[in-house]
Amino acid sequence: MFFKIAARNVLRNKRRTAFSLGVTALGVAILYFVMGFITDSFESVKRNLTREIGAVQIADARLFDNKTERYEHLIPPQTLEQIVALLQDDPRVTGYTWTLSFAGLIGNEKGSTLVLGRGLIPGNPIEDYSRVVVDGRPLSNDGTPQILLGRRLAETLNVRPGEIINVATGTATGAFNAASAQIVGTMRYNNIAQEGQIGIVNLEFAQRLLRTQGVERVIVQLQEIDQAEAFAQELREKLKAAGIPLDARPWQKLTTFYDSIRAFWSVFAAFTTMGVFVLVLFSVLEVLTMSFLERTREVGTIRAIGTTRAQVFRVFLTEGLILGLLGGALGVAAGALLGAWVNSANILWLPPGAIDPVPVRIAVHLSVGVVPFLTALISTFLGTLYPAWKTARANIVEALSYV
Repeated sequence: MFFKIAARNVLRNKRRTAFSLGVTALGVAILYFVMGFITDSFESVKRNLTREIGAVQIADARLFDNKTERYEHLIPPQTLEQIVALLQDDPRVTGYTWTLSFAGLIGNEKGSTLVLGRGLIPGNPIEDYSRVVVDGRPLSNDGTPQILLGRRLAETLNVRPGEIINVATGTATGAFNAASAQIVGTMRYNNIAQEGQIGIVNLEFAQRLLRTQGVERVIVQLQEIDQAEAFAQELREKLKAAGIPLDARPWQKLTTFYDSIRAFWSVFAAFTTMGVFVLVLFSVLEVLTMSFLERTREVGTIRAIGTTRAQVFRVFLTEGLILGLLGGALGVAAGALLGAWVNSANILWLPPGAIDPVPVRIAVHLSVGVVPFLTALISTFLGTLYPAWKTARANIVEALSYV
């Protein structure tokens, strides 16, 4: 009964209703677009991070805490075999590999510069950087010393694929060692600073250069990366039970980058939500105040024939809720359509610190619309409270004489 009367009242002044719905829908569509962009950004950052660093890493706790000296943290071959035995039959694990990093000098007769080397197994199931090679070819397992350089590092050294380059670093025992490797390709690394320093080599070459058989860390990939913390905790207990003095940490604990991005976008989303909330609240408040005031004599009439203040208040409140429901639904639909169009348009943007532009992507699914829809519903509800309460409490005699 109340809903039917309220629905008719909403449709009485089509222009005013259209304005309220337009403002609400616009705010919700903007908020949906922002929330969709943030949601997709979170997922993209998560995918890219875990593609490179894995879902969980196993290493010496001193390495994770940056408290190592030289290479005393390396994992010997016997311990590596024990770790593999813990991982190989776990159905949650989709792949694992191990790496060995070093810092040194790289160059030839033209000049030299700092290199941050990363030794890995070519073709490993997590990341071997073959997908980001822009010139030349990826690393291979043919037994020859090979290196894959960041584009900017190659430009600094003025070298190209096919040339021989020298790499020098300190060994695991503190001595000095140098070796030559063939540049097989250059790669893009979506970070300006790191692309000017990174060099990817075969694991065997890194071990030969450092004169060790050990590895630095074991990288594990999971089917569900959101289960990384629980898996790492379980793995720590298994390592302790096996007498292996190593730590296991999930990807969330391995980098502060994701937390920084998440904190920034969360604050941005909060301010956007607040802005839309205030916009809809005061728009609805203004429109419904005018609408209810124009019906003051009507309120006096229905009050005079026995309608209670509570019933009048309920009808007016239902009108606001109808506006919120319709405006929220229209806004979510408009935001989803806008997001789908942006995804198909392949619009590019350059994130801070990145080298190459990436497509703007908007997550378009039901969960993205929950916050925008609730924002519209709550703001219209609160915007209706005061004018509905004030109009419902009007004196019957004064209401009948209102002009």
